[in-house]
Amino acid sequence: MPASPFFARIKADVLRIIASVPAGRVVNFADVGLHLDVMPRHVAYILAQLSDIEKATLPWHRAVAADGRLGVPKAGADGTPQRALLAAEGAAFDAAGRITDAVARAVAVADLPHGVPKQSRPPEAPAARRRR
Repeated sequence: MPASPFFARIKADVLRIIASVPAGRVVNFADVGLHLDVMPRHVAYILAQLSDIEKATLPWHRAVAADGRLGVPKAGADGTPQRALLAAEGAAFDAAGRITDAVARAVAVADLPHGVPKQSRPPEAPAARRRR
């Protein structure tokens, strides 16, 4: 079953944003979600479902949780784990597996050269359903 046109647009926007994150920097799922007016878990889901070609061509490993955690272990198309890819860019980790300088490495989504405008729902649109 093909994905909806809305999902396709959101995925394209997520990939454009992630592609613009420079080496040694990170964005978090929440900030990307806020920029696109989607839930952070949708951003994480899109990145977790990348094809091997997308994994090989995008810096997907530069997207992390807001607290610097990596979450579910992920690996690139060649099998290299996310943690190793980030470590190769200078990231260090604490005993709990969080990036020790995640705040310093974080870059604001709005400051990246991705060309994706900030999204918002029109006032007449129904509110997004959010789980608590």
